[in-house]
Amino acid sequence: MRVPSLQRPARMKTLTRALLIGALSAPLAASAQNPPTDTSKAGGPSKTGGPSKTGDASQQDKLTDVELQIIAFYHQENLMEMDLGKLATTRGTHQSVKSYGEMLIRDHGDFDKQLLALAKKTGQQVPAQPTLETEKAELARAKKSGDEIKRLKAAGFDREYMRFMVEEHHHAVTGIDGHIAQVKNAELAGMLRDVKPVLQRHHDRAKEVQQKDLQAAK
Repeated sequence: MRVPSLQRPARMKTLTRALLIGALSAPLAASAQNPPTDTSKAGGPSKTGGPSKTGDASQQDKLTDVELQIIAFYHQENLMEMDLGKLATTRGTHQSVKSYGEMLIRDHGDFDKQLLALAKKTGQQVPAQPTLETEKAELARAKKSGDEIKRLKAAGFDREYMRFMVEEHHHAVTGIDGHIAQVKNAELAGMLRDVKPVLQRHHDRAKEVQQKDLQAAK
């Protein structure tokens, strides 16, 4: 009778172990022959977290001469509106006139700060007065009326102040689109577009005070 060999299973285990080791070693060898690609050299993300940027994103475009003239015009308009608004809070005899003056001080003050901040950001100087003929004539007309109103008191002040506010804001609302069309700076154009409904509200409120509150006070 032939006795089975006890060494055959041992030889099979050794062969199986050798095959497993060879299978696992193949990917490691392939990886060693093909090192990872450095994406930073091929336009991919750099070691600092992304591709480098060209130019200074914070650099503000300079305002054109016309844009500076437009800012100068609205700056002078704002100063006049705030000046008369302050006068209305002390000289006005009707509470609605006083409240209207307070609204103009606040709204025109905010608009003025935005305009001057933009010029400051570009490092440019706003002209003391606009030199554009249409804007010069408009400011001269408004100043003349404003000076006349400053001489009035009591009910006469209320009446003429509100009449002037209706007229002045009508001019402002109808004229602002022409200024927007001349502006190339996106930030300035946005300011002018945003303030248009504010000016319309000033016009409508002035007309309401004029026609309702002051008529009822007679």
